[in-house]
Amino acid sequence: MDAQRETWVSHIGATIKASRVGRFTVEELADRAGVSAGLISQIERGIGNPSFETLLRLSSALDLPMAELFSAQPGGDPAGRVVRKEERRRIEVPREGIGMEMLVPDVDRRLGVLIMTLPPNLEGSSIRSSHEGEECILVIEGSLVATVGDQRYSLAEGDTITFDAVIPHWWSNLTDKPARILAISTPPSQGRAH
Repeated sequence: MDAQRETWVSHIGATIKASRVGRFTVEELADRAGVSAGLISQIERGIGNPSFETLLRLSSALDLPMAELFSAQPGGDPAGRVVRKEERRRIEVPREGIGMEMLVPDVDRRLGVLIMTLPPNLEGSSIRSSHEGEECILVIEGSLVATVGDQRYSLAEGDTITFDAVIPHWWSNLTDKPARILAISTPPSQGRAH
Protein backbone atom coordinates (compact mmCIF):
# COMPACT_ATOMS: atom_id res chain seq x y z
CA MET A 1 0.00 0.00 0.00
CA ASP A 2 1.52 3.35 -1.00
CA ALA A 3 1.91 6.11 1.60
CA GLN A 4 -0.84 8.36 0.21
CA ARG A 5 -3.39 5.52 0.15
CA GLU A 6 -2.31 4.39 3.62
CA THR A 7 -2.86 7.93 4.95
CA TRP A 8 -6.28 8.10 3.28
CA VAL A 9 -7.39 4.72 4.67
CA SER A 10 -6.17 5.69 8.16
CA HIS A 11 -8.00 9.02 7.97
CA ILE A 12 -11.26 7.35 6.90
CA GLY A 13 -10.96 4.69 9.58
CA ALA A 14 -10.29 7.24 12.33
CA THR A 15 -13.17 9.45 11.16
CA ILE A 16 -15.66 6.58 11.08
CA LYS A 17 -14.53 5.27 14.46
CA ALA A 18 -14.73 8.74 16.06
CA SER A 19 -18.26 9.16 14.74
CA ARG A 20 -19.32 5.66 15.85
CA VAL A 21 -17.84 5.40 19.36
CA GLY A 22 -20.32 6.30 22.09
CA ARG A 23 -23.24 5.91 19.67
CA PHE A 24 -23.08 2.42 18.20
CA THR A 25 -21.17 -0.81 18.59
CA VAL A 26 -19.50 -2.12 15.44
CA GLU A 27 -22.34 -4.67 15.15
CA GLU A 28 -25.04 -2.01 15.51
CA LEU A 29 -23.41 0.13 12.83
CA ALA A 30 -23.11 -2.94 10.61
CA ASP A 31 -26.88 -3.53 10.92
CA ARG A 32 -27.71 0.13 10.24
CA ALA A 33 -25.41 0.36 7.22
CA GLY A 34 -25.89 -3.11 5.75
CA VAL A 35 -22.12 -3.65 5.86
CA SER A 36 -20.32 -6.52 7.60
CA ALA A 37 -18.93 -5.88 11.08
CA GLY A 38 -15.62 -7.40 9.97
CA LEU A 39 -15.25 -4.86 7.16
CA ILE A 40 -16.07 -1.97 9.51
CA SER A 41 -13.45 -3.24 11.95
CA GLN A 42 -10.86 -3.44 9.16
CA ILE A 43 -11.71 0.07 7.93
CA GLU A 44 -11.45 1.50 11.44
CA ARG A 45 -8.02 -0.13 11.84
CA GLY A 46 -6.88 1.40 8.54
CA ILE A 47 -6.52 -1.90 6.70
CA GLY A 48 -9.79 -2.17 4.78
CA ASN A 49 -10.35 -1.46 1.11
CA PRO A 50 -13.78 0.19 1.19
CA SER A 51 -15.81 0.68 -1.95
CA PHE A 52 -17.57 3.96 -2.66
CA GLU A 53 -20.91 2.27 -1.91
CA THR A 54 -19.58 1.11 1.50
CA LEU A 55 -18.43 4.64 2.34
CA LEU A 56 -21.79 6.03 1.29
CA ARG A 57 -23.64 3.47 3.44
CA LEU A 58 -21.44 4.15 6.48
CA SER A 59 -21.67 7.94 6.20
CA SER A 60 -25.45 7.66 5.83
CA ALA A 61 -25.81 5.34 8.85
CA LEU A 62 -23.68 7.71 10.95
CA ASP A 63 -25.34 10.91 9.64
CA LEU A 64 -21.80 11.92 8.69
CA PRO A 65 -21.33 14.17 5.64
CA MET A 66 -19.26 12.35 3.01
CA ALA A 67 -17.04 15.42 2.90
CA GLU A 68 -15.82 14.55 6.44
CA LEU A 69 -14.07 11.56 4.86
CA PHE A 70 -11.93 13.82 2.68
CA SER A 71 -8.34 14.12 3.79
CA ALA A 72 -7.28 17.65 4.68
CA GLN A 73 -4.36 19.16 2.82
CA PRO A 74 -1.78 21.28 4.62
CA GLY A 75 -1.95 25.05 4.49
CA GLY A 76 -5.11 26.95 3.77
CA ASP A 77 -6.54 30.43 3.88
CA PRO A 78 -6.94 31.57 7.51
CA ALA A 79 -10.12 33.50 6.56
CA GLY A 80 -11.60 30.29 5.13
CA ARG A 81 -12.46 31.69 1.71
CA VAL A 82 -9.78 30.58 -0.73
CA VAL A 83 -8.93 26.98 -1.59
CA ARG A 84 -5.72 26.69 -3.60
CA LYS A 85 -5.61 23.88 -6.14
CA GLU A 86 -2.85 22.04 -4.26
CA GLU A 87 -4.72 22.42 -0.94
CA ARG A 88 -8.03 20.84 -1.97
CA ARG A 89 -9.42 18.14 0.31
CA ARG A 90 -9.39 14.88 -1.65
CA ILE A 91 -10.82 11.41 -1.47
CA GLU A 92 -9.92 8.59 -3.82
CA VAL A 93 -11.62 5.23 -3.84
CA PRO A 94 -9.09 2.94 -5.53
CA ARG A 95 -11.49 0.01 -5.72
CA GLU A 96 -13.69 1.83 -8.25
CA GLY A 97 -11.18 4.44 -9.38
CA ILE A 98 -13.44 7.30 -8.31
CA GLY A 99 -11.73 10.52 -7.23
CA MET A 100 -13.27 13.61 -5.62
CA GLU A 101 -11.88 17.03 -4.76
CA MET A 102 -13.74 19.44 -2.49
CA LEU A 103 -13.67 23.02 -3.85
CA VAL A 104 -15.12 24.72 -0.77
CA PRO A 105 -12.92 25.22 2.32
CA ASP A 106 -14.82 22.92 4.69
CA VAL A 107 -18.08 21.09 5.33
CA ASP A 108 -19.65 23.93 7.32
CA ARG A 109 -21.11 25.60 4.23
CA ARG A 110 -24.58 25.94 2.73
CA LEU A 111 -23.15 24.89 -0.61
CA GLY A 112 -21.23 21.75 -1.58
CA VAL A 113 -18.94 21.85 -4.62
CA LEU A 114 -16.90 18.87 -5.83
CA ILE A 115 -14.95 17.82 -8.87
CA MET A 116 -15.43 14.10 -9.44
CA THR A 117 -13.41 11.85 -11.71
CA LEU A 118 -15.23 8.76 -12.91
CA PRO A 119 -13.14 5.95 -14.39
CA PRO A 120 -13.86 4.37 -17.78
CA ASN A 121 -16.58 1.72 -17.92
CA LEU A 122 -18.12 2.63 -14.57
CA GLU A 123 -21.68 1.35 -14.16
CA GLY A 124 -22.83 3.40 -11.18
CA SER A 125 -26.24 1.84 -10.50
CA SER A 126 -24.90 0.20 -7.33
CA ILE A 127 -23.87 3.65 -6.03
CA ARG A 128 -27.27 5.30 -5.82
CA SER A 129 -27.62 8.38 -3.68
CA SER A 130 -30.35 10.70 -2.46
CA HIS A 131 -30.26 13.67 -0.12
CA GLU A 132 -32.10 16.86 0.70
CA GLY A 133 -31.76 19.83 -1.60
CA GLU A 134 -30.96 20.49 -5.21
CA GLU A 135 -28.00 19.36 -7.30
CA CYS A 136 -26.44 20.56 -10.54
CA ILE A 137 -23.88 18.56 -12.53
CA LEU A 138 -21.63 19.98 -15.25
CA VAL A 139 -19.65 17.59 -17.45
CA ILE A 140 -16.16 19.12 -17.61
CA GLU A 141 -14.49 16.36 -19.62
CA GLY A 142 -15.73 13.21 -21.34
CA SER A 143 -19.34 12.07 -21.25
CA LEU A 144 -21.74 10.74 -18.67
CA VAL A 145 -25.02 8.90 -18.33
CA ALA A 146 -26.96 10.48 -15.47
CA THR A 147 -29.86 8.50 -14.03
CA VAL A 148 -32.37 10.46 -11.96
CA GLY A 149 -35.28 8.34 -10.75
CA ASP A 150 -36.33 6.28 -13.77
CA GLN A 151 -34.97 8.76 -16.34
CA ARG A 152 -31.58 8.36 -18.08
CA TYR A 153 -29.80 11.34 -19.64
CA SER A 154 -26.76 11.19 -21.92
CA LEU A 155 -24.57 14.20 -21.23
CA ALA A 156 -21.58 15.41 -23.24
CA GLU A 157 -18.80 17.82 -22.34
CA GLY A 158 -20.33 21.18 -21.39
CA ASP A 159 -23.81 19.78 -20.67
CA THR A 160 -25.52 20.29 -17.29
CA ILE A 161 -28.34 18.61 -15.44
CA THR A 162 -30.21 20.07 -12.44
CA PHE A 163 -32.61 18.08 -10.25
CA ASP A 164 -34.24 17.58 -6.87
CA ALA A 165 -31.59 15.52 -5.05
CA VAL A 166 -34.14 13.61 -2.94
CA ILE A 167 -34.80 11.56 -6.09
CA PRO A 168 -32.38 8.58 -6.18
CA HIS A 169 -29.61 9.33 -8.67
CA TRP A 170 -26.32 7.93 -9.96
CA TRP A 171 -23.71 8.38 -12.68
CA SER A 172 -22.27 5.96 -15.20
CA ASN A 173 -19.31 6.44 -17.51
CA LEU A 174 -19.89 3.97 -20.33
CA THR A 175 -16.86 5.05 -22.38
CA ASP A 176 -13.23 3.94 -22.38
CA LYS A 177 -12.00 7.36 -21.17
CA PRO A 178 -12.29 9.01 -17.72
CA ALA A 179 -15.03 11.59 -17.20
CA ARG A 180 -14.76 14.66 -14.95
CA ILE A 181 -17.78 16.42 -13.55
CA LEU A 182 -18.43 19.44 -11.38
CA ALA A 183 -21.10 18.59 -8.79
CA ILE A 184 -22.83 21.42 -6.91
CA SER A 185 -25.39 20.76 -4.20
CA THR A 186 -27.28 22.91 -1.76
CA PRO A 187 -27.25 22.12 1.04
CA PRO A 188 -24.02 20.08 0.85
CA SER A 189 -24.66 16.45 0.00
CA GLN A 190 -24.92 13.95 2.82
CA GLY A 191 -25.80 11.26 0.31
CA ARG A 192 -27.95 8.34 1.38
CA ALA A 193 -27.22 4.95 -0.09
CA HIS A 194 -30.06 2.90 -1.57
